[in-house]
Amino acid sequence: MTVFFDKMRGRWRYDFELGGARYARECLDTAGVPVSSRRAAVTVEAEAKRQARLIPNVPRSADLTLAQVFNDLTEIWQKQPGWADRKRMVRELLQFFGPATAIRDIDGAKIQDYIAYALRQPLRVWVGGPSKKSDETQKSWAAHPTGKTRSSATVNRYLPLLRAIFHRAYQTRDPITRQRAIDDIPPIPKLTELKRKARPVPDDVLVDLMNTLPVHVVEALKVTLFFGFRRNEAFSLTIDQVDFHTGGIRLEAKNVKNRTDAFLPGSRHAMQFMAQLVDHANDRGTRHLITWRGMATQEGKLTSAKWRPIKSPKSAWTRAMDEIEKKYGRRWRWHDIRAAYITQVAITSGPIAAQKLARHSDFKTTAGYVEVADDVMRAAAENASERSSLRHVYPGGGNGRRKAS
Repeated sequence: MTVFFDKMRGRWRYDFELGGARYARECLDTAGVPVSSRRAAVTVEAEAKRQARLIPNVPRSADLTLAQVFNDLTEIWQKQPGWADRKRMVRELLQFFGPATAIRDIDGAKIQDYIAYALRQPLRVWVGGPSKKSDETQKSWAAHPTGKTRSSATVNRYLPLLRAIFHRAYQTRDPITRQRAIDDIPPIPKLTELKRKARPVPDDVLVDLMNTLPVHVVEALKVTLFFGFRRNEAFSLTIDQVDFHTGGIRLEAKNVKNRTDAFLPGSRHAMQFMAQLVDHANDRGTRHLITWRGMATQEGKLTSAKWRPIKSPKSAWTRAMDEIEKKYGRRWRWHDIRAAYITQVAITSGPIAAQKLARHSDFKTTAGYVEVADDVMRAAAENASERSSLRHVYPGGGNGRRKAS
């Protein structure tokens, strides 16, 4: 029997010899998806035999298709964080290049065509409900209301998948001829991204936010100011991460951006606040420190609702920023709260301490925060205005202060 079910991989495969060559592959339909029945597998095998008779001299490795490589990589990616987003990227790449396209046929020109196509695509926002994992249909996403298209930073998230495809294909060899599926890996550029400088949230804005946001969001805001957390780190905090013996917070590698365990020391006031959050979590019967009960309007339903964690304060933050924009003329991101922490560390303790507490592997990243707090640059800017040509603007000198009359 040349068609069989591979129990280890959970897929139908065929394995036959024709003209002195062996053909062994997974049974995939025309869309590159593994078939689910013996009958479908037999049909796939028959088509493979037909093609083998037509092109008997072409080695198997040269026929390696985009869908086949993606199916192999999917088994690895499914176990990694961010699979939901990566799956949508895979779907777009398959649609653009074609699942049955041989890897050898994707050259540098086609890669450039895809990059141009990706940059033209409208930026999309989720409209399908509270969970992106609940519905993956096209109706769940809509074009951004501003009509924005993808940025270089967004497209750069797609390109690593292409690099992984070619790297996998380059490592694949024909079991008989030992020929590689591709002779070399085409260069895939990294697009130049706009670099945003830190704009830390001012203290007066932070005070207004604390008076505007819900209690659970204010708690997350405070722990961010105490420890410089990223948003997901703040909202995913659990009791076991608080280490009162050493006085700080421990972050597991799986929840950290650079996938490295981290320990963040806390001040006396910070640990006192963490003790309050731990007490609240124990009283609520939950291991998460930042929790809420939902938006129930009836007192009975609200008091009986369970405390549950959230991933992001998107709605609450948007409403708060609407009010902040009316008063201050601009909006801030949650990441700008972290910037306020890093900048404060840079001002009080210097750039080296800022890099360590911010957990930046490259000092260039920290430099974007340090520049805001650089007293040397401020002094230089002040001295630059001390020139005779500017005295007619400020008669009292170039310091921006007018003499009292």
